[in-house]
Amino acid sequence: MIIHQYRCIFVHQRKCAGSSIMRTFGIAFGTTEWDFMKDGVLSEEHATAPLGYFRFAVVRNPWDRFVSGWKYCSSTRERTLEEILNDLPRQGHDYRHITRPQHATLFDEHGVLAVDYLIRFERLQQGFDAVCGLIGKPRCQLSHRNRGTREHYRAYFDAASRLSFLRHFARDVELLGYDY
Repeated sequence: MIIHQYRCIFVHQRKCAGSSIMRTFGIAFGTTEWDFMKDGVLSEEHATAPLGYFRFAVVRNPWDRFVSGWKYCSSTRERTLEEILNDLPRQGHDYRHITRPQHATLFDEHGVLAVDYLIRFERLQQGFDAVCGLIGKPRCQLSHRNRGTREHYRAYFDAASRLSFLRHFARDVELLGYDY
């Protein structure tokens, strides 16, 4: 999402409070501004994005994000964790919400972080307040949109599923600095 008023670009990681943050800027869903660079470095706009715009994104504990996406998507929520890990979505909506690693949209082809600031989902309000200060936007309380009801992510994983998970998401764990 591009916000010209604040000269910033928000790279929307799915299941990382994107809807909550995007709503605070008052840009209508489905507009050119809303959709701008929504897939970060994978977006067509990445190469032509305005220079000098502040870029930020939210990242989330990979295990927590995975469980959130699994329970959110209608095609996966009734399947077991093992079924999902053995047959991960490979395209479309469910791929973006469950399978696509966070680093895939945030690091360029040279391995360089392509945003200026990462907000940790675990400290969302604090991180968003810092971004507001950096871009000159008045602070506001974020609403919690698309909240699901589920157990803590650790309740879903055993030793075998943690190992299977890491075969797919170890790079996110490493690059984003998360622990189980």
